[in-house]
Amino acid sequence: MNKLHFITIAILAILISSMACSRIGINPLHYGEIETTHAPTANCPILPTSFKETYLIGTWVAEYNGGLGIDTLILKEDGKYKQIYNEPTTGFHYESNWQTWWVESRRVGYLWLHLEGMHRCDDLPEVCDQKGGGTSSRTIDNCEYVDVPQKGEIILVVTGANYYTPRGIILRQTRLAGSEWSYSFRLQQ
Repeated sequence: MNKLHFITIAILAILISSMACSRIGINPLHYGEIETTHAPTANCPILPTSFKETYLIGTWVAEYNGGLGIDTLILKEDGKYKQIYNEPTTGFHYESNWQTWWVESRRVGYLWLHLEGMHRCDDLPEVCDQKGGGTSSRTIDNCEYVDVPQKGEIILVVTGANYYTPRGIILRQTRLAGSEWSYSFRLQQ
């Protein structure tokens, strides 16, 4: 190998190392900052190639704290949904009227499912009971690492799954900032 090849390889190695190091530990610290994902499969499985919006229609369930809280979403074809939350140990119950849902395509291959007026009930009765729905807490999409403002609505991330699920999709809750927990809704059969 001649000197020019050696220098070229050394420069490329330094550039690649510095680029890799610059990505380590990046985390949005302020509301609205965005850390983009460079590959759609890096953080969550992409949607199946057979995916159709009708795959969202049905009854979806999330269990919190090993089944101590059960959140049910019923999505209808007409763009309406109903949320039913039960916490058997405390007797807390919430049931919404029929409200509007719609989807937003994300450039990385996922969808955001907008549920207008939905209440965030994962172990937080005081937030679940918040008037108008949504949450004032900072939430993060674990698939794209972006902040997800949820004023008056809840946004779920629709992705593929790494394990068997009916229709090959799951509806992921965004993660509350500062929390390591994230829940998902699975289609009930």
